Amino acid sequence: MASPGLFLRPTSLSIPINTMRSRSGSSSDLKIFRSISQDRPGTPRPQTGSVNTESFDFVRSNSGTHASRRSSSTLGSWDPIMSRSCSSGGLLSPRPGTMIRDLSPRPSLSRAFSGSAVLANSSSAIVLEVEERKQVANLLSFEQIQKMEFYSKFTPTSVSLSHFLDHGATGLRVEESFLFLRREIPVRLANMLMELELLPTELLTEPACKSILTQYSQSFSDVLAFENLTPSEKTYEDFNKLLSVIRHRHQDTVPHMAEALHNLRDAGNLNVNSKDRLNQAIQYFLDRLYMSRISIQMLVSQHKALYCPEESVKSNPGGRLKGTIDPKCDAVDVARNAFENATFLCEQIYMDAPKLNIEWVDLTDGDKDSVDFVYIPSHLYHMFFEVFKNSMRATMEFHENSDTIPEINVRIVKSSQDISIKVCDQGGGISRSVAENIFLYLYTSATRVKLSDADMGGTTSTSTPMHGLGYGLPLSRLYARYFGGDMKVASVDGYGTDTYIYLRALESDARETLPIFNASSSNKIRDTANQVEDWTKDE
Repeated sequence: MASPGLFLRPTSLSIPINTMRSRSGSSSDLKIFRSISQDRPGTPRPQTGSVNTESFDFVRSNSGTHASRRSSSTLGSWDPIMSRSCSSGGLLSPRPGTMIRDLSPRPSLSRAFSGSAVLANSSSAIVLEVEERKQVANLLSFEQIQKMEFYSKFTPTSVSLSHFLDHGATGLRVEESFLFLRREIPVRLANMLMELELLPTELLTEPACKSILTQYSQSFSDVLAFENLTPSEKTYEDFNKLLSVIRHRHQDTVPHMAEALHNLRDAGNLNVNSKDRLNQAIQYFLDRLYMSRISIQMLVSQHKALYCPEESVKSNPGGRLKGTIDPKCDAVDVARNAFENATFLCEQIYMDAPKLNIEWVDLTDGDKDSVDFVYIPSHLYHMFFEVFKNSMRATMEFHENSDTIPEINVRIVKSSQDISIKVCDQGGGISRSVAENIFLYLYTSATRVKLSDADMGGTTSTSTPMHGLGYGLPLSRLYARYFGGDMKVASVDGYGTDTYIYLRALESDARETLPIFNASSSNKIRDTANQVEDWTKDE
């Protein structure tokens, strides 16, 4: 296939929109193991036919009109989306009929980069007007910017927990995982970088935000180095080392972005309120940034746990995990561990902490004395840890003059479809006027904390502040939504709060929810009146 740089770059881009990509049936219908090598990452945006703005924005399962397009691959719901084999070493190739942007330099172009897109409907096309920006131009070479724009045209491949689990269970070679990741990671990073470029100038000029943009640009550049390398033991070794660097490089993205946003708010440029339009756009962007970060961390950690012997022993001492996934993740055990660590933080501040009262039931098997399901223990731990921190702080402050501290009650129920978790505290609850803001990033009733410039070890580290970032609940909700779950909060003002966590009980139903960069997402960051969906859907 021709290099993307060989296409002429037009002043504006006209992309005809067709119906969207079809996904095949649930992996639960398959009776044989599936191989990552049989799928190709990154789905090009459908680009022929009639205009349909909804189909431009998200991937939806459809077993109707597109049944004939399904792959004969044994890899259940991963459709092949390139015209060339993933193992060939060539670039990703959009589906025939896709119009590629010209990325060749013009005399008047100084490594400028698309930073604005205007969606215009016509009878046969959606037109993207390109406004040049220079943020990434100072961090990437012109060829790398070409690759970034090229990869950003592909939809990230949404992977289910059953696919991750089957890949680990069948002991497939490192080559298949390597070939998948060296294509999929650039697609996800490119989508992320394109949206980072759309942030307000006031935020992009914050040192912490500039550092994040620099780090992700560096990671994109590093992964591109493996784009066409011949698979070999040396290549795998170098790739594994790079994945370790990438994981460590971005472990503190969340607290550092929080610091940048706190500075923006302190300067009077941001009002953290659900009604503020600029805040709505930033909240929308942050959900997408952090979901992309979670998904990349998942790919990296799964590969490292499976194909790095030293890390496998360290992260899986009992040998029960399949990569980072526990086929029998014990929700009760994870809850107790998270409560113990949250108690440690609480006692440091309040010299005491509430006790835990936990109950559970498995409606699918009355003989079980635990609730287990296929899940990532670290994700479940994060959700519990953040909810417990909130409940402990509220309980201790509401009962600071009481002789006794009420317990925090947890109820875990497994049904045939869902894992439902209820965390109840008697911390005084929250009013309805406050409740509408609790899932906003930066919103907190605690005193703001000053973050360290040094590594903090991630959001669940005991060196990260117990409260004051305003990130606990919104980030926990993202972890729940990542594999098709959710988080809800119900409160009785003056008494207490109930937090509900819903997760998929079946691994075949637990599919990644991933953001897609396109004209709709660009407009939403600038104009929150645009409500067209642009997330992968699990339907």
